[in-house]
Amino acid sequence: MNIPQIPLNFDALIPEIALTGFASLILLVGLLKIRNEILIWSSVIFLLFLALVVPYFEGEAFGEMFLNDFLAVYLKLIIIFGAIISLLVLASYLKEKLILLNESIALVLFSAIGMMLLVSARELISFFVSFELMSLSIYILVGIRKYDSRSNEAAVKYFMLGGLSSAIMLFGIAFLYGATNTTDFSVMIKALSNHVALAYTGLGLFLIGLCFKIALVPFHMWAPDVYEGAPTPVTAFISTLPKVAILGAFGRVLVEIFKGYYIDWSNFLIVLSIATMAVGNLFALVQKNIKRMLAYSSIAHAGYITIGLIVGTYAGFNAVVVYMLIYTFMNIGAFAMVVAFNEENIENYKGLHKFHPALALAMLIFMFSLTGVPPTAGFIVKFNIFLQAVKAGFTWLVVIAVLFTVVSAYYYLRIVMYMYMKEPVKSPAPIYSKDLEIAVVVCATGVILLGILPIFLI
Repeated sequence: MNIPQIPLNFDALIPEIALTGFASLILLVGLLKIRNEILIWSSVIFLLFLALVVPYFEGEAFGEMFLNDFLAVYLKLIIIFGAIISLLVLASYLKEKLILLNESIALVLFSAIGMMLLVSARELISFFVSFELMSLSIYILVGIRKYDSRSNEAAVKYFMLGGLSSAIMLFGIAFLYGATNTTDFSVMIKALSNHVALAYTGLGLFLIGLCFKIALVPFHMWAPDVYEGAPTPVTAFISTLPKVAILGAFGRVLVEIFKGYYIDWSNFLIVLSIATMAVGNLFALVQKNIKRMLAYSSIAHAGYITIGLIVGTYAGFNAVVVYMLIYTFMNIGAFAMVVAFNEENIENYKGLHKFHPALALAMLIFMFSLTGVPPTAGFIVKFNIFLQAVKAGFTWLVVIAVLFTVVSAYYYLRIVMYMYMKEPVKSPAPIYSKDLEIAVVVCATGVILLGILPIFLI
């Protein structure tokens, strides 16, 4: 029996291999007494170097199991820059909360490795292994504050429900393999029509597993509790970068592999998108904890982003990718402000501009961008997705999305109103650090600059 030889071309995965070595090194140096600032800034500098070299490693690896093309490089750059900002926010938080720094940094980096591999995966097994590397690191990050009962509860919930979603997705992969006798995406496209029933079952289960991770209704129930219980910088991380990776891989699978089943999966996603926008926005209206409010906000944004996938074209998918870039800036920025204010109760945000005008201004920018108010970049990317949907004939769906966007203005602008138009109820005790200031300035500059100069987005 001749066993086919798979060419082991490592070149396209050199950035991931290098990051794996560096993350392992960070984990080991925890045994030494090295200053926290050195750990953080060495990680930031390494990631910046990685961002510079990633575009030079395009190509295939492991017999086309991974493909590092322009789209994968673009998504990897979002993941790398998002990880840098997350580390800066995490550094300021760790100093106050006494969490083990080297373990937290290593877990962020290992999760980022899983995301980078996921957006390059062109085969089901490598897709699932990358997905689990990303997920397992995040489960531990959520419970990194081991003496905090809320953090422990959030980690257990996320792990149990995440394990269930992974099992469902793995069932879908098994059905797809049974229908096509291959795990290679390019070969699978041609073989799906041989066993339609198995293909539909596999596609449905596969979609459910992915919908859980991006918190589409009704697979969203974990999000509010996990976002509230996790350390705030971890919440910023898991609310953005996993979605970048999953939506990048998700869109590619739908647009390239399951294009022949477009009517079926698009109708499925239309129902989920409308339900997600409704539940996310309506439940956010009544939240008193800002992390839970941003959790439901994140759910609502998942509904808006799904509209770009429903379009079913590369233009719609590109709009999704660009949306995720800006969403990373504005959502990490919003959670960074929660870290800075050191306050989760929305009522305690009243009158904050009198004590900290610069922080209040930054929060205003992020709230405006999440709402979609011009000239922020949040308006540009949301408009771009809606435009692609209108061109594809989904005007009615855009009308629904716009109506829910109007609803979202209430809970976003309520924060702004509290900060600028209400008398203070409490003297705030914000967290100040250079790391956090840099993270906030980068996010706010990205949101404003890319809103004023949208040529770089569209």
